Parts: sequence; C-alpha cells; structure tokens
Amino acid sequence: MIPALACCAALVAAAPAPAQQADTPVAFTTMVKVAVDDTGRPGVVEAMSPLPDPVRDFVEANTRELEFQPAMIEGQPRGGVTYVVMGVCAVPDGEQMRMAAEYRGNGPGHAGGKPYPDPPRFPVEALKRELGADMTIRYTVRADGSAALDTVDFHDERQRGKGMFERMAREWVGGMRLLPEEVDGQAVSTPVSTPVQLTVARAGTRAAREMLESARRSWADRPECLAAERPSGQAVAAQSPFVVREDAG
Repeated sequence: MIPALACCAALVAAAPAPAQQADTPVAFTTMVKVAVDDTGRPGVVEAMSPLPDPVRDFVEANTRELEFQPAMIEGQPRGGVTYVVMGVCAVPDGEQMRMAAEYRGNGPGHAGGKPYPDPPRFPVEALKRELGADMTIRYTVRADGSAALDTVDFHDERQRGKGMFERMAREWVGGMRLLPEEVDGQAVSTPVSTPVQLTVARAGTRAAREMLESARRSWADRPECLAAERPSGQAVAAQSPFVVREDAG
C-alpha cells in the first residue's frame, strides 16, 4: 500500500523513517539484487542501497536464506535475476542494536536502489475538490525498464473524479524507471499491482494528526521489529517468475 496524505495544497507521503529517539526501534526497507539458480537457490546477492558494512552483511545473509521456485520455460527450470525488498528493524539493546529482517516481496527493481516508487502526485483538481481515492494501479514492467499502465481498479464503484486519478496513474507509471527481472539471461516483462490510497485532510485537523500518527506507529508493529525485540533477534506484489517458497527454512 502506498498511502498519501494531502494537507491543504501539499502532498505528504507517510514518512518511511520518522525521527527516532535513542531508545526506539529504527526500521527501514532496502532492495537486494538476487541471482537465482535453476534450483531456486540464491547465488550472488547484492544490497542495492548504501548501508554500513555490518548492516549490509546482515541483510545479504538473511536474503541468502530465501528459497524460490525457479522460473519455468517449456517445462524446464531456469535461473535468472529478481529484486527482493527486505524490511529491517534495529532495536536498542544496551550499547548494541538487536536486528531482524523480514522478506517483504520481490519483482522488478527501481532505478537508484529505492525499494519502492515515490508516491504519485496528488491531482491538483482533486485537492481543490477535496477528493480522495482508494485504488489498485496495475501496470507492466517491460523488458527495457519502462512501464505501461494496464488498469486502475477503484475500490468504490461510486468513486468521483475517476478521470483525474486515471491520468495521475498513467503519468506516475510512465515516469517510472525500473530494473527488469531476467530469466535465462534475458530481460522479461513482469505484471505489477500497487494499492494506492489518497486521502485529503486539512492541516491541523484531528483527521490529519491521526493519519500521520498511524503512519509513524505502523513501523513499530512490523514483523521485523517484533522479531528484533525477541531473543531470536540477532545483535549487530509483483507476479515475478521467481516465487518464494513459503515452506522454506
């Protein structure tokens, strides 16, 4: 889900890393490039975001534990390349940080190493009319790294201003620059669907404060943060051709 909150005439995306106190968890997501062999096991694993060496090693080690169903071509398993998003949380433990990581998904990557695309630009006319929208944007990532909009599915059949939100989605998808997945050495197209929720709330209102607080608190409840708080924590949807085996590990 990509949530966006518009206060007055400004679009405010839910902050992925709100200001942290010294004794509170630090959570973030990061993208990892993974070469998968024809048995579904990760080979070369490379974190795409700039990270401190101990954190990079931790993320890459956890990613290597994943197992995939290999891509199939004419009934034969094939290896390739996919991009995995890992959620990471560090919880203070004395003078150390207790860390845990959680698989969040895989599919095409985003240029620049970002795990997720930036939120779409809120239509100005929708802001003026105080119109929000709850939708799923479906698009195809092409083999050349561009993307093409397929459909916009609104969750409310009575959605007002559909045309402006569809134009927003088309511009958003058209501006994406992506890293396509590969199968057997060849770049491939991948269908992707992204839930997007756009909400209008005037700055300073109770609704605006509640939305921002919900966005901040959602990080503390993520599985990787809950795992890091347990003793098991270690100190220190794309239709991808490569599907993670849920029974692995």
